[in-house]
Amino acid sequence: MANDDGATGHTSVEDFRTDLDEGAQRDALDRHVRALAMQAYLTNVPAFLHMRQLTEFIQGRRYFAPDECPLGGWVLMRQLADPATTTVSPNVDTLYGATYVMLDRHGPVVLTVPAIADRYFSVAMLDAWFDNFHVVGTRMGDTTGAHVLLVPSGWDGAVPAGITRVVEAPTPTVCMIQRIYTRDAAEYDLLHALQDGIVVSPLDGWVRGDASFPPVDLAEFEIAAMRTTSDPLEYFAFVNRYTELNPPPGDDARLGSLFATVGVGPGSTLPDDEGRRAAITAGARDAQSAIDALLSAPATKGGWRLPEASAGRNGPDVLLRAAVQLTQMGLLPLDQAAYFFAYVDAAGEPLDGASDYDLRFAPGELPPCEHLGFWSVTMYDHRSLLAANEIDRYLVRPDTVGLEHDADGGLTIRVARQRPHDVPPGNWLPAPEGSFILALRVYLADATVTSGTWVPAAVARRD
Repeated sequence: MANDDGATGHTSVEDFRTDLDEGAQRDALDRHVRALAMQAYLTNVPAFLHMRQLTEFIQGRRYFAPDECPLGGWVLMRQLADPATTTVSPNVDTLYGATYVMLDRHGPVVLTVPAIADRYFSVAMLDAWFDNFHVVGTRMGDTTGAHVLLVPSGWDGAVPAGITRVVEAPTPTVCMIQRIYTRDAAEYDLLHALQDGIVVSPLDGWVRGDASFPPVDLAEFEIAAMRTTSDPLEYFAFVNRYTELNPPPGDDARLGSLFATVGVGPGSTLPDDEGRRAAITAGARDAQSAIDALLSAPATKGGWRLPEASAGRNGPDVLLRAAVQLTQMGLLPLDQAAYFFAYVDAAGEPLDGASDYDLRFAPGELPPCEHLGFWSVTMYDHRSLLAANEIDRYLVRPDTVGLEHDADGGLTIRVARQRPHDVPPGNWLPAPEGSFILALRVYLADATVTSGTWVPAAVARRD
């Protein structure tokens, strides 16, 4: 054990040596770099995805509105997702859209939402780490409309009359995602008007009735193919800059400072030393392997991966956060929507289109929701994408045409590749060939769901 004067005594876990040769020193320090790079990679996955989506958002806005500043305007999905949608695990419940604002470049902004009293809607505000720090919408009582002032951290300016509430953003760059419940395509005209009524304005422009954003320099974010990034060093070069502009909030700031000591933290520069760069690359590969392992064998109950209490929020489990954002990027927090995913059946066997299955909700066991909440069961292929089928049906939910309850009041959904003849037409959820995933979403779930008391029954394979 080391004494205060640096001498050593009896053997213990605290013993250290000062006589390592140069090769051993280098190997040990490389392993230190590798370990930090692994944790930095996991920690920064949400920020990387946030930045990547920003670059694609800018490209989309340049295409659809070339004469406008990309920031503050919406890229809107005007129809429900379908098999051509490339977003992983897309919902088929809502029309949605996204926008970005940079409070350090345009100052405070006002989010205006119209009255939407007859259906679920939300506008989630996500910081540069995809943490939902505020959600405007049904649960917040914004059904009669609202004007929400979003301000940068530490802002102490005057709040003009007419503002519903003030929300402080943890990071300067903020993504907003709007979702509006959609029954069917017959509602599109109505819903497009509601989408267009959700407006983001600079504060000074809002006071004058002007929603336009003045142009700003976005050259560093106009990256043509960030989605194809596969080099870990390029990954870290991106996130080092993005997290410098959007420092990690709270305790994560200390982690960022630690990562910077080896060149993979906010504002840091990657080392030139080839050994250190190799160690960083190896650490990134370690991290990706851990993510892949978690996604390949997720913890389940009755075959369902249960929603995490911290889903959509900033939590300490960086591996879980990385895996969730890669498969459910920008997901809502649990008090807005609870997400259950089934990969295996009641016997623990992978779900596969070669078999037929029943998902049954016993009487009184349908997913419990609050007012204007609802549930849906969506089918995805093994890539977490929608699977084409002969009737263009990708989900079953309470308003599915032809859905019938069982004689005892329960509800059974048949999951099968071929059209079954022994169930009502609305109770069939078509399955793809090969392995597949089921997602059960419960919007505005009640406390029994968010507390973990209620869980869906296992998916039963039919013999």
